[in-house]
Amino acid sequence: MELHELVQNVVNAISIGSIYALLALGLTLLFSIMDILFFAHGAMYMLGAYATYYFCTKFGWNYFVAIPLVILLIGTFGTLIEKGLFRPIRNDHVAIIFLGIALNWFLESAGFIVFGLRPKPVASAFPGKLQFLGSTISWERAVVVIIGMIAVFSLYFFLMRSRLGLGLRAFAEDPEAAELQGISNDHVCSLGFFIGCGLAALAGLLVAPIFIITPAMGSHAVLISLLVIGLGGLGSIPGALLSAFIIGSIESFGTAYLGANITWGLIFIFVVVFLTIRPTGILGVERE
Repeated sequence: MELHELVQNVVNAISIGSIYALLALGLTLLFSIMDILFFAHGAMYMLGAYATYYFCTKFGWNYFVAIPLVILLIGTFGTLIEKGLFRPIRNDHVAIIFLGIALNWFLESAGFIVFGLRPKPVASAFPGKLQFLGSTISWERAVVVIIGMIAVFSLYFFLMRSRLGLGLRAFAEDPEAAELQGISNDHVCSLGFFIGCGLAALAGLLVAPIFIITPAMGSHAVLISLLVIGLGGLGSIPGALLSAFIIGSIESFGTAYLGANITWGLIFIFVVVFLTIRPTGILGVERE
């Protein structure tokens, strides 16, 4: 393998891993707080991509202006979903799973009606190429890495340093003790949905200028998210980060030399074998 090929694959691996990390972090956060898997997470990713299409391509707004608007819009939509649909059945985990699956299908079907059947391209926000160690890297991929890393570190400092973040962590550790300290169950769940859906929307925003977007893109995204958090360990944020970049690296190098279909087959085999040996995942712990 020549140096320029290695650099290209490493950059692709990091950019893919950044997208998977944002998707998995949102899903992991919701699982940590509410102990549920939000199967409509992929639909939030799809809506984030389409919001970017309308803001940047249709309305002609600046890409950086669209970033907070997309996060705010989809995050608020996630909060409304939590209040209107999930809160009344909060303690019924089976009903929540089926509701998430139904919601994902509904939003995907509605997407074909509202957005149309044809895939839509988003105009490149960062045209041009970057020459690095003999390799040609698109600025779009570089920006994905930069914004993805900023988002990941921002979430880390929010959870570790801010009052709201510490409240989320306390609630995830012991909901009853957190409520006794004045931390509202309803407020925590709404905030968790806002952040989780906002992260999924940000992932959709980042991929929109790189790939064409379609209402069906969410189903693939939620499958990848489940794969990532399963490998990393359910409820483990560091595990989700690590597994996102592991899977991103396998996909990048595997696709370059083996093809996409064979690579994804190998990824599934790798995850199944790993979880057979270590059912808790990379950094997961035993759960009752």
